[in-house]
Amino acid sequence: MSLSMLVVFLSFCVMEFTFTFQFSAYLKVLQTRLETKGPADKTIYRHHLDLILFLKEYNDLFLGPIYLEVLVSSLQPCGFGYALIKAMKRLEFATSFDLAYKLCMTLTRPFVLCACGQEISNQMERLHESAYMSKWYKEKPKVRRDLYTMMLVTVRPVTMNYRLFIVINFACFSTIVQGLYSYLTMIINFESN
Repeated sequence: MSLSMLVVFLSFCVMEFTFTFQFSAYLKVLQTRLETKGPADKTIYRHHLDLILFLKEYNDLFLGPIYLEVLVSSLQPCGFGYALIKAMKRLEFATSFDLAYKLCMTLTRPFVLCACGQEISNQMERLHESAYMSKWYKEKPKVRRDLYTMMLVTVRPVTMNYRLFIVINFACFSTIVQGLYSYLTMIINFESN
């Protein structure tokens, strides 16, 4: 079971990293083009719209199951953590090692996901900053209008989210860790009473 769990985990992480690095690279290219060629380059706006639509499709396709994973990601490590504490008290080292491995796997998965979401959010913010810092005031009115539209869209950046209900970033991960700590503390307190 551990080998199959590792294969599924690694394949999903590779997919997540690949998507994030590619998306981040495209956003960096847009930032560079906006800074070097200026806002008069019409392809910037078309590529920006394509990236927004692509991220929305990705969210619709993958973030439903990931949302469920985020919901249970406080409970899964809690069970493994509690079992690990019990096994360590009984000095069962083989079981403890297996449970520690599973605990690390269940904690690493939401971290990887939230780190990827945070990277996309950061790059979208940098794109907004590049648009805002360009010399838009020296451009023609039509170019200013296009750039203004882009700045309005990037004020509230498009992120990895599930139906605008939950944004996948480090704030989400801190909520997961806080939930894990709360559940684990509650279980330990119930056992001691």
